[in-house]
Amino acid sequence: MLAMMLCMTLITLLFLLLLIDSIGAVILTWFGSSWYVHHFRTLSRMFPPAKGWAAWYFILILLFGAYLFSTGSLF
Repeated sequence: MLAMMLCMTLITLLFLLLLIDSIGAVILTWFGSSWYVHHFRTLSRMFPPAKGWAAWYFILILLFGAYLFSTGSLF
């Protein structure tokens, strides 16, 4: 029983961390793209801020959350 609760807690924690990360990616690409390119020049050449990829990432995380909610594993 404790192992099952711990697993559900870890899955919920993973979902919340990914949700925060995806929200941050959306905010960065839609509103802070020039700041990112200016301050992280080398990194922005390898990983340019792309609005489409950030939106897909956010949608996939929301679908993952909907699946967890429907199975009862979320909250």
